[in-house]
Amino acid sequence: MEESLSESLLIGFLGADWWGSDALATASELRRRGHLLVERHYEDFLPTRWRSSPLRIVRRLLRPVISREYNLAVQELLSIDAMQMLVVFKGMLLSPETLGKFRERGVRCYCIYPDVSFEAHGSNIGECLPLYDAVFTTKTFHLEEQRIRSRTQRLLAVPHGCDPAVHRAVLPSAELLRSYGCDASFVGAWSPKKERMLTALMTALPDLTLHIWGPSWHYSSPGLQKHWRGRGAWGDELAAIYQCSRINLGLLSEAGAGTQSGDRTTARTWQIPACASFLLHEDSEELRQAFAVDEEVGVFRDEHNLAEQVRYWLEHDDLRQRVAANGGLRVRNSAYTYSRAVTELLRFHAEWQGSQ
Repeated sequence: MEESLSESLLIGFLGADWWGSDALATASELRRRGHLLVERHYEDFLPTRWRSSPLRIVRRLLRPVISREYNLAVQELLSIDAMQMLVVFKGMLLSPETLGKFRERGVRCYCIYPDVSFEAHGSNIGECLPLYDAVFTTKTFHLEEQRIRSRTQRLLAVPHGCDPAVHRAVLPSAELLRSYGCDASFVGAWSPKKERMLTALMTALPDLTLHIWGPSWHYSSPGLQKHWRGRGAWGDELAAIYQCSRINLGLLSEAGAGTQSGDRTTARTWQIPACASFLLHEDSEELRQAFAVDEEVGVFRDEHNLAEQVRYWLEHDDLRQRVAANGGLRVRNSAYTYSRAVTELLRFHAEWQGSQ
C-alpha cells in the first residue's frame, strides 16, 4: 500500500463521479491517501447520456448556458483559502478564463487526461492546456508529438488503471451466464478501425458468438450491428461481461484529431485482467512491459491474425483460464490501479512545494 503524505491537502477536483469512472477511481485514491476533496462534477450540469435526436439538439443549444453555470460553480472553489491544488480529470466544460482565475490565486493546476485526442470533447480542453502547471496523460505517444508538447508547460505520462472496487472477479450465476455469456466480447466505442477488425473476425469465424457493448455502433454495417447489444456498459456490469465472456477483446483506438498515433494501451488493458478474465489484446510494446504474453494475456498482431488467435484460445479452455487467473494476480501484485497516477501527481506537487 502506498504511504500517504504526512499532511492532508484540500484539493479541488473536477471530473465525473459515476460508478466505474476513471475520475472516480482517481478521487477515491486521493481520499485513501488522506486528502480532502471538494468536487464539481460536470455531469451534474451536462446530461451526457441523452441519445434521442430532440434531446441532443436541446443539449447542443443549451451547452453555452450549461457551460457558464458549471464554470460559476467551479469558481466558487476560489473562496476556499486552504486549497493549494486543483486537479482536473479531462476538463469537460472548464473554460480557460476560469482556470486562469485559479492560477492568479496561486493555486497549482493539474490535468489528468485519459483520451487519445485533446480535441474530441470541445475546443476548451485544448485552450486550457497551456494554463496547467502539468498535464498527466495516459497516452505515452502524446510525449512524442511536438504539437502537443509545445502547448503544455509540463507533459508527463501516467498509466491507466483499474478500480478494485469495480473491476473484480465475481462468480457468475446461471442467469448472468445466460444473459452475458459469449465466445468473445468487446466493450468500447465504435471507430472505423474497430469495425474493420471485428468485421474481419466475423468473416473468418461466422459461427462465433460475439457481443459488442458501447456507444455509436449504429454507424457500423448491418452485419456487425446484429452483434451490438444496443447500448454501452459501465460500472459493475463490466465485471459481469468480462467474467461471462470466454475472450475479451482489447482493441485499440486509431489516431484521433490532432494526433499522429493511436492507442498502445487503454483502460481495458488493466480492467479486464483485474476481473480475472481472459484478455486478447492488440500487441504493443507497452502491453508487453506490463504483462507476460501467453502467460498473463493473449495478443494478436492485426485483423488477419485476430481470428487465428481467437480460434486458438477458444480451443484451449484450461490454458485460457490459467492465463486469465495469472493476469488477475499480476494486476493485484503490481497494483495496476490509479494509485500509480496519483503517486506521480503528488510527487510532482511535493517537489514543487519543496522548491519554494
